[in-house]
Amino acid sequence: MVKEVDKVLRVGKELSDYMTTLSYDDLPGDVVHQAKRVILDALGTMYMGARKEEAGGIKEFLKGLEANPECTVISAGFRTSTPWAAFANAAYAQVHDCNDGHREAAAWGGSSHPGRVAIPTALALGEKLSSSGKDVITAIVVGYDVATKLRGMKDRPPCSAYCSAAIASKLMGLDADESRFAMGIAGYHSPKGFPRARGLDTNFLSNGYQAKVGIEAALMAKEGLNGPKLGDDNRLSTRFAARGLGEEFEIMNVYIKPYPTCRMTHGAVEALLELKKEAELTPENVEEVTVQQLTYGMYITDEKVGVDSYYKNCQFNLPYIAACAIADGEVGEAQFTRERIADPALHELAEKIKVVPDEGLDSIYPEECRPTTVEVKTKDGKAYTKRVDYPKGEPRTSLTDEELFEKFVRWSGEGITEKQAGDIRDSLFRLEELGDINEFTKLL
Repeated sequence: MVKEVDKVLRVGKELSDYMTTLSYDDLPGDVVHQAKRVILDALGTMYMGARKEEAGGIKEFLKGLEANPECTVISAGFRTSTPWAAFANAAYAQVHDCNDGHREAAAWGGSSHPGRVAIPTALALGEKLSSSGKDVITAIVVGYDVATKLRGMKDRPPCSAYCSAAIASKLMGLDADESRFAMGIAGYHSPKGFPRARGLDTNFLSNGYQAKVGIEAALMAKEGLNGPKLGDDNRLSTRFAARGLGEEFEIMNVYIKPYPTCRMTHGAVEALLELKKEAELTPENVEEVTVQQLTYGMYITDEKVGVDSYYKNCQFNLPYIAACAIADGEVGEAQFTRERIADPALHELAEKIKVVPDEGLDSIYPEECRPTTVEVKTKDGKAYTKRVDYPKGEPRTSLTDEELFEKFVRWSGEGITEKQAGDIRDSLFRLEELGDINEFTKLL
C-alpha cells in the first residue's frame, strides 16, 4: 500500500513538473481571455483599496523603506521593490471584499480568492523582469491552478503563498526542483495569522505578506537555498492536486463578484433585489424575511452588527446585507460607509431578517452550486419565494466583458480617469501581443 506521504510527494512532483513545462501555446483561447478578465477584476479591487482610508498608511510605510524603485504601486505616485510592490497591491486588493473566488477550493481547504495574490505577484515580478504578455498570462494560469488544486489545509492554509511562489518560479524560469523548493519555503514561512480577524483595520495585510513571501521564496530558491519542498506539506490532499493538469484549468472555474460582500451572501442578495422589483418591497411593507442557508454558510450570522460596527463585520453579516438590498435596491460600496452603517433604521430592518440552516441544500454544495432560498412575507399578507442556485458571476452566470469593465470603472472610482480606464482595458485585451509587460503596467 502506498503511504499517504508518498502520494503527497509524488503529487508535489507532478505539479511542479506541470508548472515548468506548461507554455502559452498549451492554453485554449477561452483560458487566455479569462486570464485577462481576472487581471481587470483584480486591478479594480486594487484601485479601490488604494483610495480607502483604511489602507492609507501603506503608502507612507513604503516611502519610509526607501526600497529599490522597481515596480508600480497602484495610485502611489512612486515605485518600490518587487516584493513590496506585490505586498502593497495584494493588500489593496483585499481592503473591500470583492475578489474573485473558487467555490470548491474554498470549501475543501484551498484558496478561496486566488486573484488577490496571483495578479499582484504576476504584475510586479513581470514588470521587474520585463516579461512578455504571454509569459505573464501563462504564469497566472499556473498560479490559479496551484492556489485552487492544492486543498485539504483548512487550518489557515498557505495556498496563496504557494500560488505566489509558483507564479514567481514560472516567470523566473526555475526548474522543477527549484520550484518545489520555492513553494515549500513559501508555504513554511507564510503568515498563518488568526483563524478570523474581522473588524481589524489591517487584516488585509496578510494577503500582502502572502504575495511578498512567495516572490522572496522563489528568489531564494534560485540562489540555491534549500528548504522544505512542496511535497513535505502533509496537510495536502492528493485528491485534487494533480487532477486535470494541463486539461482542466481552474481559472475557468472562478466566479467574479458583483457585490463587495462574502460570496455566501450573494444568493440572498440577488433574490431580494429581484423580489424588490417584482413585489415592490420596501422597509415599510416587509413583515418578515427568512433566508434558508447552507449549514456550511451559517458563519454569515456569527456576529451581530450595529450602528457602530466596522464595515468588514457588516460585509460578513447577512441580515445587514439583506436589509441594504431591500432598503437601497443595491449592495455596493455606498452600503458600507460609516454614514450608512450608522443608520438605525437599517438595523431595525435587519431585525426582521432570519437566517436558518437548511440541510437539504447541503448535498449539492460545493460540487454543483451554492443554493439559497429566500422567503418574504409582506404586511398585506402576501408571501414571495425565490431560490438562487448560481449567483451572478459564476462561470455559468458570468459577468459579460462590458459588465466587468463597468465594475472596474466603478471600483476604481477617482483613482483613474475615464480615458485611463479605457486605455488599460484596451491594452489588457491584447496583452499577448506585448513583448514587455511594462507597456501595460505604465498605464496603471
